[in-house]
This record gives sequence, structure tokens and C-alpha cells, in this order.
Amino acid sequence: MPRNLSFLIGPELFWLLMLGGATLLAQANVPPSKAVEAFMENLAWYVPLAALLLFGLWLIPGVETNWLLLRVWIASILGAHYSLEKALSAHSEQGPGVGTVYIAGMSFLFFVLIVGTIVVLIFFRK
Repeated sequence: MPRNLSFLIGPELFWLLMLGGATLLAQANVPPSKAVEAFMENLAWYVPLAALLLFGLWLIPGVETNWLLLRVWIASILGAHYSLEKALSAHSEQGPGVGTVYIAGMSFLFFVLIVGTIVVLIFFRK
């Protein structure tokens, strides 16, 4: 695998795709739909669980693992923030419930990142 390609496969690409998905979700809620808004209210669970997929990068051969854990943390915090912010800004009822979904999502993300880091350090340490 070319060296440049091994750097492209990483958490930044994943969160860029998640941000694109959040943008599409926001555009899909132009006339407010109850189904889309119910999905948005569950993003506090979906976004951090999607971040778990990033820890599967250690299973892919050829992926550069030097500094990957730091890249996962930085990209996950920034990517989850922007994805949640973009999707929740399109919610029709901007109130304390939307802010709570954001705070819960980011809190759950930190929990997922801590657990994922522990697993990576135990099982994939060189």
C-alpha cells in the first residue's frame, strides 16, 4: 500500500463523511418531519456509537498506527461537535432539549473514546 494512502485512511475521512451525512440530514428536515426529528433526538447515541468504528482501524493492515490514537481523539471531538451541531441546528424546536442532546452526545463520546483507548492500549500495544 502506498505510504500516502495509509495516511488518508483514518478518522478524518470518517468524520468528514459523518459531517456530510449530518448536512444531508439537516437538508432533509426542511419541512419539519417528525421521523427526521426523532432521529435527530437520538443522535446523542448514534454519533458516539459510530465513533466506535474508528477503533477498528487497528484491525486494518497497512494503516499507519503511529499517532493514530491522537488523531482519533482530535478528529472525534471535532467531528462529533460539528456533526451534532449541524444536524441539531435543523431541529424545528430549538429549546433546552436540543442542547441536552448535544451535551449527552459529547459526554457519551468521551466515554466511548476512553473505553476505546483502554482497549487499544491493552490489545494493540506494540
